[in-house]
Amino acid sequence: MPRKATEAAATKTAAKKTSTRRTKKATEPIVLTWGDIATRAYYIHLEEGGDAQENWMRAERELAPA
Repeated sequence: MPRKATEAAATKTAAKKTSTRRTKKATEPIVLTWGDIATRAYYIHLEEGGDAQENWMRAERELAPA
């Protein structure tokens, strides 16, 4: 029995697919700005209150790249 046109087309496209290997790309280093740290310190203050300088130091620790 002859194949339908859509079945034949589906078979051809499935055969053409090739697997691609993902490689790890070089990423740019994360640069923290004053605004990033200030925003995080502000949200720490809203959540828990506390000393502004302690909140700032905690924000820097949380946002620093590991």
